[in-house]
Amino acid sequence: MFSKIISTPGFWKSVFGLAIVFVIIYNIVDLGIGFSFDIGAYAADRFASSNLLRFFTANIGSGIVYGFVVTFFKFRSKIKQNQ
Repeated sequence: MFSKIISTPGFWKSVFGLAIVFVIIYNIVDLGIGFSFDIGAYAADRFASSNLLRFFTANIGSGIVYGFVVTFFKFRSKIKQNQ
């Protein structure tokens, strides 16, 4: 069942689409809550050379995990509904 779901056309496109949306929304919320929409302070903290790799790795990783889980269960329910 797992391989059938991940090989369904449109699965990976949906995963990466959700990942991008998740990262954007997460960072907007983080900017608002943690930095009161002060873009300068946000950029200085998040894009500092010591935090840069961690920032991008965490954003990409969390986005892909979120996108994969949500898309997997969405496609799984569609396949079970069609059976």
